[in-house]
Amino acid sequence: MTFLDLFSTSQTSRRSKKSPQGKKDKGVYDACENDAPFFAYQIKGKTYGVTQGCCNSWNCPRCGQQRAREEYGRIVSGSREVNAKYPLYFLTITCRGKEVSLEDAEDNYLTWTNRLLTRIRAATKRSGGQWFYASVTERQKRQHPHSHFITTYRPTDAVTIAKGEGKTYFTQGMVFPAKHTTLQSEALERACTDCGLGFQYDISRIDSVEAGSRYMAKYLFKASIFETIWPKGWRRVRYSNNWPKLPNQKTSAFILRAAADWYRLSELALIVKTKDDGAKIYVEQHLFRSDTIVQ
Repeated sequence: MTFLDLFSTSQTSRRSKKSPQGKKDKGVYDACENDAPFFAYQIKGKTYGVTQGCCNSWNCPRCGQQRAREEYGRIVSGSREVNAKYPLYFLTITCRGKEVSLEDAEDNYLTWTNRLLTRIRAATKRSGGQWFYASVTERQKRQHPHSHFITTYRPTDAVTIAKGEGKTYFTQGMVFPAKHTTLQSEALERACTDCGLGFQYDISRIDSVEAGSRYMAKYLFKASIFETIWPKGWRRVRYSNNWPKLPNQKTSAFILRAAADWYRLSELALIVKTKDDGAKIYVEQHLFRSDTIVQ
């Protein structure tokens, strides 16, 4: 048996458990349900840190939250960058009413939404504008989907409706008092219905990028984003192709998957730091024959 054979290469899944008082049991940490591998990264000199990676699954209790935070970061950063050149608007679209079954909505919502996006992208370009968007799709209480957008799209026929004034839905002949200052557009309403969506929409100017981003964030972190079952192919968060990406960060991190990776860490590090007791136990299991101190 070689020195490398002493290192286990299997993943150890440790789920978070809570005591009746709601506190986590000592030695147990929030682990990835899909057993994402661990990574080592240099802190300073011979001191390294070890953390578990992110599987990017929305349904993983640990990684879903990490995914949401990263998407939120991209939405906020992108909104600032786009808004430096173009005004932004907050748009909400939804499914039709009770005549659409949940099965029909799940089978067709993506198609209906793509039709609308194609249509309003073309309208934006025809008017000489630039097309950007970031969106979050969630389920309503009735479980049907609806989507929220931060976008540069503004209907050319838009009319401002002040809070409390009558907002007209042209195709239905219905009037409701506006809950906030909003835009009224017959072209947008007809586009929604023509593409298979509901006639109800909401679009308003974003005066503060920070406030608009925070408003979008509340949908990213709602329980329905993580807990409900979503049809294959659905995307909770979507962006236009030109929506700014977060900058890549240079890192010295390396994966800890095989025995050779743990051996490399033992050769590089005198001290390895972890963020909780559970991760510490896991690292100690892999470095138990080395002189590395695990904290």
